[in-house]
Amino acid sequence: MGTISSVIFAVRNGKKAIDGDKGRIPVAGCQLVSSVDKGSSALFSSITKGTGSLFSKADGAVEAVFKGIGGTSGEEALNEIVKTTQAGSKIGAIAQKAVNPLLCVASGIRVLKDDDQYAALIEETSAMGAMFGAEGLIKYARNAITGNAQAKKGFAGFIAKSADNSKTIQNISAKASKWFENLAKGEHGKGKQLIARIGLDALFVAGSVCAFNLGHKLGTVLSHRNNSKENKE
Repeated sequence: MGTISSVIFAVRNGKKAIDGDKGRIPVAGCQLVSSVDKGSSALFSSITKGTGSLFSKADGAVEAVFKGIGGTSGEEALNEIVKTTQAGSKIGAIAQKAVNPLLCVASGIRVLKDDDQYAALIEETSAMGAMFGAEGLIKYARNAITGNAQAKKGFAGFIAKSADNSKTIQNISAKASKWFENLAKGEHGKGKQLIARIGLDALFVAGSVCAFNLGHKLGTVLSHRNNSKENKE
């Protein structure tokens, strides 16, 4: 995720945690760490030098832990996580990697707390599946436009490999990447690229939220809970 999307998601999940969805507390925390980490190394570097120093110290502690439990291979694994997430620090990369598993845990908690756990399981599975699918597609598009490396593993990696097999998608991606590259060549090019990145971050958030909501509505249809609600009304 980009800095802007991380901030928005942290605020959204923080609000949901306050409203009663306690499983989102660690999710919001990791997203906040990720957003500050990215900001300290890029967008807000001029005003977060102290934060950058803090993450530098945290990096050393995290790296020491990885060395202690995994030796050189552990350190290499950590560096690979930093590379694939494009995070500014090791602690930020780990926080970013932890978001999706924690979202799944929060989803599981909602299922367990529901009176009809079977229906809730169908609804949550549909919602989370739709959300992760939409995020994978948008991540692929964003990386293709901005020239970032595509994911190699996980669901996002599967989508990237599938999309790369299509010549049509490759041609569209090449044209979009060229457009983004040309933005920097004109007047105020860097600023235009920054605005474009913010727009892509906003699109990521909107796509993720809309997909989750649509997936959840589909889940209520599959679980037949929507019919029971209508009958009660």
